[in-house]
Amino acid sequence: MTAWIVAVTLAALALGLGPAPALAQQKWKGVATGRPLPHFALWTWFGEEVERRTGGQIKAEVASLPELGLTGFELVRVTRAGLVDFADIILGYVAGEVPIVEGVDLPALYPSMDASVRAHAAWLAAVRKYEDRLGGVVLGGYIWPGQYLVSRRPVRSPADLKGLKVRVYGAAQTEMAKALGMEPVAITFAEVYTALERGTVDAAITGSYPAFAIKLYEVARYLVDINHGPNSGVLVLSRRTWDRLTPEQQAMLRRLGDEFSERGWEMGRRTDREGIDRNREKGVEFIPLTPEMAAATRDVLTRVVLPSWLKRSGPEARALFNQYLAPYSGLTLP
Repeated sequence: MTAWIVAVTLAALALGLGPAPALAQQKWKGVATGRPLPHFALWTWFGEEVERRTGGQIKAEVASLPELGLTGFELVRVTRAGLVDFADIILGYVAGEVPIVEGVDLPALYPSMDASVRAHAAWLAAVRKYEDRLGGVVLGGYIWPGQYLVSRRPVRSPADLKGLKVRVYGAAQTEMAKALGMEPVAITFAEVYTALERGTVDAAITGSYPAFAIKLYEVARYLVDINHGPNSGVLVLSRRTWDRLTPEQQAMLRRLGDEFSERGWEMGRRTDREGIDRNREKGVEFIPLTPEMAAATRDVLTRVVLPSWLKRSGPEARALFNQYLAPYSGLTLP
């Protein structure tokens, strides 16, 4: 057993996690990104609905990543091992293990939030083709608010990006940052505040509302639209847990997953604007997308990020992109 499994198992036991007991007395344990974020309510709602719709046969509790000492990058392995019953798997976080799922979250891919929501809803069918590699059964999806540059100094043009040390997560963001002249630094969400405060990074890519929720306005005074768009996650039920369920319970969970997704798309829409507004109320200057920045990031997408994703993802990626993402991105791959 590897060291990470030992560590996670000990953390799981400390919090009462681990393999669930027999069907009649199942107690599910889930993990989601963080309690300060509005999205955490999606997961508590899911747990409450599981209990209600099974008449109390299944009770579910949700812990956050920091409570378990996890980063989110290891959740595929944690879920596959059955150490949690359901998990909040952020597609960008697991792109190293399953590169193809990151296709929906490539920066500068969509012309609007509406187009992005429709693309993410469509892409769930593609993600489900790889659900065993994600650790279980993909029940639903959601989006985060638009991803912005939270910066200690103003960024008003692509030239201002050059030399910035920037927090990134995922391969696509790393490539975009490098191509725009930034120095990417991979750190977890929980480390962003301290990194900005200490000057370890000059800026961070994160969602508008998450930036507000962890008070980044105290350490960075600029919120910059760099044409990134929202990123996404999926609700994954461990295969071990799924296989213990009756067909009726599985069908119920499929329906519940669809409802989760509808709430998840709307959560992303709402918190995108709310995040901008609340940061501005704290004195943060919001720098909207300029035509110059839009052109620069779209160029990097087509010239660097998209070709690299195709190479990482294998021969099936092109067809999946054209089937599910081309109608909303304005790009069709030859």
